[in-house]
Amino acid sequence: MNGFEFSDQTLEDLERVHGARGSGRGRVDRRGNRALGRDLGSLMRAPAQLVSGVARAASRSREDRNARAIEQLGRTAKRAPQVVVKITSRIHGAASTVGAFTYAGRIGMSDQEPIGIETSEGKELMSAHDMMLLAREWHQWETADEARRNGATAIAMVFSMPPGTDPEKVREAVRDYAETDLSNRRWVMALHTDEAHPHVHLIIAGRDNDGRRFNPNREFLQHARERFAENLRDRGVEADATIRMARAYPPKQDPTPVLKMRERGAEPEADKGRLEMIGGQSVGAEQRLGERERARTKTIENHMTVREVYARAAAELEARGGASEAEQARAVRAFIDTMPAPTPARSEIIERLKAGNALPMEYEKDAELERLKARVQQRDADQKTDAMDRIERATAKIKSLSAELKGGDTKAGAGEGEPTTFERIRAMTAELKNDSAPPDLGPDRALAGAHERLLAMQRKMEQSIKERAQNKDRDRSRDRDRDREGPGR
Repeated sequence: MNGFEFSDQTLEDLERVHGARGSGRGRVDRRGNRALGRDLGSLMRAPAQLVSGVARAASRSREDRNARAIEQLGRTAKRAPQVVVKITSRIHGAASTVGAFTYAGRIGMSDQEPIGIETSEGKELMSAHDMMLLAREWHQWETADEARRNGATAIAMVFSMPPGTDPEKVREAVRDYAETDLSNRRWVMALHTDEAHPHVHLIIAGRDNDGRRFNPNREFLQHARERFAENLRDRGVEADATIRMARAYPPKQDPTPVLKMRERGAEPEADKGRLEMIGGQSVGAEQRLGERERARTKTIENHMTVREVYARAAAELEARGGASEAEQARAVRAFIDTMPAPTPARSEIIERLKAGNALPMEYEKDAELERLKARVQQRDADQKTDAMDRIERATAKIKSLSAELKGGDTKAGAGEGEPTTFERIRAMTAELKNDSAPPDLGPDRALAGAHERLLAMQRKMEQSIKERAQNKDRDRSRDRDRDREGPGR
């Protein structure tokens, strides 16, 4: 890195934005163990060596923090694939536990080949009978004495990566995590590749080997994500496990049970509550929406903070770094330019309901877009009215001219029995339609003048109709472009 280091304030802000590392139960702090070993070993040295050792340790700590911040910023700017770690269920009883085992091992499924499960003892179970024996062991350990309450026999988790990831590396990363971070617990795992994204089912016993209950929380899940991503990177797979704040708060996905209920056609309670909140249909709906708006305001403030910290980090990379730092700064600035602005709480709720096809029709309409459509429709109506007025005026002129011609028929005729002027105009009009050559109207000047006026009015009417059609087509094209890009706000 050419000796580049962030300033103290920028480094602290980057660490705060990226989030503190997880500290859930079962975590093995390798860095802490190494630091403890160094400190204990330094006590055996001479005082001078002890002082220099402490100084070197502090220097290494600052360098390690800086290196981690640079690496994390680079992965964030490149939008490295995010690992997914979920707790899918809490399993109670031996029967439910063996059901989870057979599902993970694809045992007894007519449309799936059995793949078996791998245990924490290094065994591979391929039969439902062996899985039943293991499930009974777990349940007996869970309820070994009366002092223990009847809790969950096992916890089911899923570790997954986007499509295209090497499935075997995903399996190895999860096995490494289970063997290292869950070394005092019993577990089984199985890799599934029947879907586009490779994923591993990890089922963990409810109590560890010392009888302590397994209570996973958010810190545990974040630590599991970080360890899973770290194991994947050690195997050459690009992966990251940052919090939403570091990624500029991308839109959240609804929980898996909500998605499954929508697939079955059922209405989740979450959607009912959201509809009541935006519609004011229940007591306290406005209060709950106000609380969410205040929380969203905090998110918007954090979003601005993230932008400012990333911009400051990019400026320092450009000012004090080398070629690689300058390239990373450009990637960070590109990431900042594409950061989506957070929406208000009400708009976020509507987007969530749209994603689940649960939004009623009255909420799907955008007020600004509807006003724009109304203005376009009013303009079309005004143009249509003007065109009809022009046609009516032209028709009135033609009728007036025809009446004048009819009134002058006795004067314009050559005598009794000869055709009138109006009849000669109709005859000449028919002749013009049948013959492209213009007739000789020289002898009859009155007839020629009337015919020219009629043709002029006809051309004017045709031009007016043509202009109206062109204006209507242009307005339709403009409206389609606006609807495609969304209304201007």
